[in-house]
Amino acid sequence: MEMEPAGGPCLNCGAELTGRWCARCGQRAVALRPTLHELLHEAFHELAHFDGKILTTAKLLLFKPGALTKEFLDGMRVRSVTPIRLYLLCSVLFFGVLSLTPKSNMKVSLNQRADAKLEQAVARANRDPEILTHALERAFPKAMFILMPFFGLLVYAFYWRAERMYVPHFYFSVHCHAFAFIMLTLFEATRFIHGWIRLSRVLFILALFPYLFIALRRVYGGKRWITAGKMAAILFVYSSVVLISMAAVVLYTLRHL
Repeated sequence: MEMEPAGGPCLNCGAELTGRWCARCGQRAVALRPTLHELLHEAFHELAHFDGKILTTAKLLLFKPGALTKEFLDGMRVRSVTPIRLYLLCSVLFFGVLSLTPKSNMKVSLNQRADAKLEQAVARANRDPEILTHALERAFPKAMFILMPFFGLLVYAFYWRAERMYVPHFYFSVHCHAFAFIMLTLFEATRFIHGWIRLSRVLFILALFPYLFIALRRVYGGKRWITAGKMAAILFVYSSVVLISMAAVVLYTLRHL
């Protein structure tokens, strides 16, 4: 049974209660020493509320590109998971699945003469490919955490007339990266599946392109051909920076083996 407040001060900030929730700090009125029944009721309420948010957020994220960003910018934020929490959930899911999938043996080659230390590091990495693989797995989350705001800056550069504040573009970037992590999770998970279904795993990567196109139009508007041109430019610059960043990570890792 949920406790109905009978007035009195809020136990957190001392403000006078006029309902179930404190108007000043937002804390719900609860018993100072809750019973076991109240504890179980509270746990069920929190889990059901969070599960409902997860389902609503997943539905919008997966099937309505840009809708989460649009709702968040329009102020409708209660029914969905916050952008940062969503990003963390999706990234943890991806890296968890990635840690379970079989690793491919990476080989490194030098196109030109390098210093002796780097050549020795390359030879060592080629003898034991797991060294470089594990290093990249550790570096990739950190790189993405930096590249995600950069993607927001790219979108800002092309759509600053539609939205002059940076943070909305950052939210758009967060939601797009969350979707990308889910697609990458499915891509990696299908490694365990054999047969013709495994051939369809490339569709998870290809889905990123129409998703971004629809999301850009839903959030920022604009004609189709203009949106397509801006999307191509954003992806070209972003993919170039991602490749350069990963190459820099490989070089840094090799020099510190």
